[in-house]
Amino acid sequence: MSRSPTKLPRLVAAIAVLAFGARDVGAQYTTTPAPAAYALKGVTVVGADGGRSAGVTIVVRGGLIESMGPGVAIPAGAQLLEGDSLVVYPGLVDAQGAAKFNFPAVEMDRATVKSWDAPRTLQGFTPHRRVVDVLQATGKDVADQRKGGVVAVAVHPDAALMAGQSTVLILRPSASTPAELVVDPDAGVLFALRGARGVYPGTMFATTTFIRQAFEDAKHTKVVQAAYARDAKGMVRPPNDPDYDILQRVLAGDERVFFAANTPEEIGYAVRLGDQYGFTPVIVGGRDAWKLTDLLKEKKVTVLASVDFPKPKRWKPDAKSEGAAAEPMEAAVRREKEETEEAYANAGKLAKAGIRVALTSGGGKADLREGARKAVEYGLSEAEALRAVTSTPAELLGLSRLMTLTPGAPATFVVANGALFGEDTKVVYTLVDGELETGRAGTAAARTATTAAGASGAASAVAGKWSLDLESSQGSLGGSMTLAGTAESFTGSIDTEMGVLPIKGGKVTGGNVAFTVVFPFMQDAEIPFTGTMANGVLSATASTPMGEVKVSGKRSGPGATENN
Repeated sequence: MSRSPTKLPRLVAAIAVLAFGARDVGAQYTTTPAPAAYALKGVTVVGADGGRSAGVTIVVRGGLIESMGPGVAIPAGAQLLEGDSLVVYPGLVDAQGAAKFNFPAVEMDRATVKSWDAPRTLQGFTPHRRVVDVLQATGKDVADQRKGGVVAVAVHPDAALMAGQSTVLILRPSASTPAELVVDPDAGVLFALRGARGVYPGTMFATTTFIRQAFEDAKHTKVVQAAYARDAKGMVRPPNDPDYDILQRVLAGDERVFFAANTPEEIGYAVRLGDQYGFTPVIVGGRDAWKLTDLLKEKKVTVLASVDFPKPKRWKPDAKSEGAAAEPMEAAVRREKEETEEAYANAGKLAKAGIRVALTSGGGKADLREGARKAVEYGLSEAEALRAVTSTPAELLGLSRLMTLTPGAPATFVVANGALFGEDTKVVYTLVDGELETGRAGTAAARTATTAAGASGAASAVAGKWSLDLESSQGSLGGSMTLAGTAESFTGSIDTEMGVLPIKGGKVTGGNVAFTVVFPFMQDAEIPFTGTMANGVLSATASTPMGEVKVSGKRSGPGATENN
């Protein structure tokens, strides 16, 4: 390539702007940047409604599904993920999931507390508290859930009388702060019949009475506030009470109520309370909900059925218990067996009765797919199980768009190596808004390749000599590059008319390359380049206010091929 001497100073100036402008930016690269696009070829796509399409190619770019269908062309520069024999499903949504948060403890001298007039924090009456305000999780912290295929969760406060407000998160891998996970900071308020310890209300009767009284007090407070707003003469300003504000929202139908309940008594109370005060509770846990199917169906109550099943201590599920070879079963063992199997069958009975049911991990205590598999074994159809971990909780939490597997939709889905609830099925990939997480199947299951500059296949070795061009709109420089190391970690240098430019921090991942060029004549400014390197061809770029600077190279030896 010819080089104009008059353009060389302008190229130097462009790189100088890049160097000084990007000095801080370069320091932010701690991992290899993601490729421009991902592609899956030859997958089977299963929608939340159970519809299947085989031989599909999916291209993901910019957080969205760019194109999808049989025979879709894979664009240059896309990282080709393993696709053959894999199955794509909507991402799993855990409506009682987990993320780290911590409400600060309130210190007080219990000796001074009157049991009949305890502070609300001891009573568990704190509906104004919000999980989102004390959320501590980031994308890194929730990686294990993504590896299992979970893309979104509802996080509830620990169960108490009126514990506080829940939040909904999308588990984005790149989220570096809790706020970047949040999609709904006020998803609803959690109630429970949990008595206070050592103070009123401590008994079941006391807690039910307390909750009703709290609603009546909230109604009275609203009347007083309205009277003061109309004519404050002769009235003392009513105090602001954030707890009653939340209950007033419930009474107005503006606040969803989650109710942690497992026994028929607790569930029945929650439904009756809703009848009295004008809301329909969402039952969280619902262990014995199958015993109240008629009531739940009549009131159109949704159940978030936990798959944190009881762990039998006496009954051994694998032991023979029927037929001539059956081992005798003691009464206590039989009772435990019956109770455990009732828990397994709960979701199936609810779905059969026409009740909307979602399966949950019980606050991160159980594996969602394993629990769904057990529910299927005990009567829940696979179609209902799929809806119970995808579309049903997504609709409840306002995340229905995540369930759409079509071009233009968010690239949020799970890729498995078999039927989602198969005993040996593993999650290979999970994508959340186009960001890739390798699943629990491990990286050994992932075959990667790159299509770039007419080349495809795995990244070749990097060590050796390369011919090179450094180009911008202001001109170009020629030279050579020498690299040492492996695809996992390489260093080197570029020899140009401007001098020797060291290279450090190099890495090739699935054909995608990232490295940093040091410019000694610019006070050792470090400029990050990203691009592709495959089959002896390099193409990488860095952005600058004066335009793009591009490095193009071919391997010249050792290891160069005839095609180079």
